[in-house]
Amino acid sequence: MTLIALPKLDWQTQKSAWVTALQQAAVYIDIPLVERAQLPAWIGARLAAQGQSADRQSIDFIADRVEGNLLAAHQEIQKLALLHPEGKLSFEQVQDAVLNVARYDVFKLNEAMLSGDAARLVRMIEGLKGEGEALPLVLWAMAEEIRTLLKIKAGAAQGKAIGMLLKEYRIWGPRERLMEPALRRLKLSTLEGALQEAAQIDKMVKGLRAKAFAGDAWDALLQLGLRVARS
Repeated sequence: MTLIALPKLDWQTQKSAWVTALQQAAVYIDIPLVERAQLPAWIGARLAAQGQSADRQSIDFIADRVEGNLLAAHQEIQKLALLHPEGKLSFEQVQDAVLNVARYDVFKLNEAMLSGDAARLVRMIEGLKGEGEALPLVLWAMAEEIRTLLKIKAGAAQGKAIGMLLKEYRIWGPRERLMEPALRRLKLSTLEGALQEAAQIDKMVKGLRAKAFAGDAWDALLQLGLRVARS
């Protein structure tokens, strides 16, 4: 038996010849991602399946601590069934039982920035730092998102339709839904300043900045993300 596991394919790739051939020659199973915005409902449904429920604060608490790790989420929910009887769980019961088992994806940082979710952005950057993620990769991911926002914002300022610009830059799905509100919120000058700030952080990471301007690159990266998220 040959097992082929693939990441989420964009709509153009899904219609390519090699994917069509694979679907015809094999058992093809599409397992959709549970995005962060869908995670609370996912958790609530699984609690309900085992006869339990919790208020939104408790469910959000679980979601924050299992983000990006559905296997751990499943195990934490099962643990609640073992520890407590059916019925509504209190926040204290959930807090005492659920561990911090989140696994943060560097390429999901854009969601926190675009949605203006500063608290999630802080958790993700601290989590990536704690997991030993390469700082240049995190900076590159954030800078690329800022650069894309800047290009689309500049194009819109020239009279181009945002819908056309989103297609031009191959933006669709959950990211597309977050992009338009972010573009309305962010000023062109803010994005230009953020991109310049990213260039300075890059110099800091490479040790090219003068000692007078030295600092913690991770903290500078966090401030950059917050600048975009809070604008």
